[in-house]
Amino acid sequence: MVVTSSQNPEVKLYRSLLRKRGRDKKGLIPLEGIRLIEEAAWKQVRLHSIIYSEDLLKNKRGRALLEDIQNNQPQAKVLIVSRNILKEASDTENPQGIVASAVPPESSLSQLALKKRPLTIVAAGIQDPGNLGTIIRTASAASAAGVVVTRGTVDIHNPKTLRATMGAIFNLPVVLIKNVESLINYFCQGNIRLAVTDLEGEANFFQVDLTVPTAVFFGSEAFGLDKEILKAADYRLKIPLLGPAESLNVAVAAGIIMYEGVRQKHFSFK
Repeated sequence: MVVTSSQNPEVKLYRSLLRKRGRDKKGLIPLEGIRLIEEAAWKQVRLHSIIYSEDLLKNKRGRALLEDIQNNQPQAKVLIVSRNILKEASDTENPQGIVASAVPPESSLSQLALKKRPLTIVAAGIQDPGNLGTIIRTASAASAAGVVVTRGTVDIHNPKTLRATMGAIFNLPVVLIKNVESLINYFCQGNIRLAVTDLEGEANFFQVDLTVPTAVFFGSEAFGLDKEILKAADYRLKIPLLGPAESLNVAVAAGIIMYEGVRQKHFSFK
């Protein structure tokens, strides 16, 4: 039966997850769109409920996703709703016909495979959800060891952050650390070098060896990094600005650094 009431418990639950307070209370995260839910299902993220409209069934990929979930995650509640109810529940203007609630995967620093993937990205105060999601997506594409997120950074389960990752958040460790000092100590004890980006830095980013374990910190778009991080940094990396721009978008800067690491590891010519 097609649900036509916005008061349905699962619809109300999903709407509550669009706010951090609801996510914290329920211990669930909101997923929207075929690609994001596909990635979650492929990585065996535990799905709590699926809400879809008939629009999903017009899409071959959507039908395959629904069948996969029903076959492999029988615990997930599956609910078909009217197009209007799905749009009301959705966080986007033009929903793809499916949303889901899921149990967030947990990651720890011990999962960072630094010998195989030496570069770790640290988001230390990034406020824009799109930027954080793009950094996570790029880190996955560049095969970084993982992304560490410190206190003061936008919630990684913000709906906009999750969508911006395009599902990459399920493909690498994304670790939440509240205490920056303990994180710095962890890296130092593991002989992991610390780097920051700085327009006044002493070295251009391509002059530093990024093939050895290195954690690169990126801070608030407005306020930069905390003094304790700057003080602990082994390197201050400069990305040269040849035109009149005053700075780079933080996600762009992170992408440049990550792909310099890719170049050095995989495409350097001796």
